Amino acid sequence: MQPKSSASDATMPVYLQIRNSVRDAIASGSLASGDLVPSETVLAKQFGTTRATVVHAMQQLVFEGLVERKRGIGTFVAGRALHTTLDTRRVGYFEQDMSEDGENVSYKLVHFGASAVEGHVRERLEIGASEAVFSLQRLRLLSGRPIALELRYMPASVGKRLSEELLSRYSVQALLNQHSDTAIHKFVNTVRVALVPQNAAKHLKIERGRPVLVRSHTFLNSGGRPLLWGETLYREEYKIEYVLDAASQPA
Repeated sequence: MQPKSSASDATMPVYLQIRNSVRDAIASGSLASGDLVPSETVLAKQFGTTRATVVHAMQQLVFEGLVERKRGIGTFVAGRALHTTLDTRRVGYFEQDMSEDGENVSYKLVHFGASAVEGHVRERLEIGASEAVFSLQRLRLLSGRPIALELRYMPASVGKRLSEELLSRYSVQALLNQHSDTAIHKFVNTVRVALVPQNAAKHLKIERGRPVLVRSHTFLNSGGRPLLWGETLYREEYKIEYVLDAASQPA
């Protein structure tokens, strides 16, 4: 990876030259997913600049999602961006989108069973204090690599229909849709960015304090009653695309 010598590059700030050089190497395949990017010291020497300038360039690439920095190890080319599409015209979910992209989703169960929960969970599920609640913690894996951590809650009437064996093989949505009274008719989603908690960071194999995408979601049956409420924490390479079809809206 060497500096370019065109006239336009000569007038470009050095940090942008470095950024573009690394970006071009990734685009051409010279640097592949998971490859170690040349160190700050090496790049500073190649471009005749300071390490602070290289750090500025790397920060730009981190913001773009092209590289990720691992403390004490170095900077690596980020994995391929994963995405799902929220289409208001259909009820879909993560596993469907990954399957359409040729990806195979597997699961690692962390916990499933009746659990004590806080009051706000019961409010989300619209159930009283006497009804049992099942909680689910489960990792989603792509090619054996963790991509998301599910933290979900459901009334006992729903949880009793599931099992550890089923949850280690199938999506919750597919399992619920097998029965008419637990079939999902509506998703209510909220998306936000948060800093990953320590326990979740361990499961997702990322540094504590890194950003994660959090999808809070409620599954509703045909009568509008909650079947499940929870949150899924996604590693930062995951993104969501929205489809809004103006032609389908009333005039």
